[in-house]
Amino acid sequence: NVAETIDMMRAQGVKVVKEPTEKPWGQIVAYVADPDGHYIEICTSID
Repeated sequence: NVAETIDMMRAQGVKVVKEPTEKPWGQIVAYVADPDGHYIEICTSID
């Protein structure tokens, strides 16, 4: 679950760059930043 993962990461101090959003094809995608500022995508699989 992307929303739960983002909430857990936020609680641990991770910077959330983009909240979970649903793409037109149904995938849920969110972005966080690592300590160096690199973006990491957290997403559901595409079935």
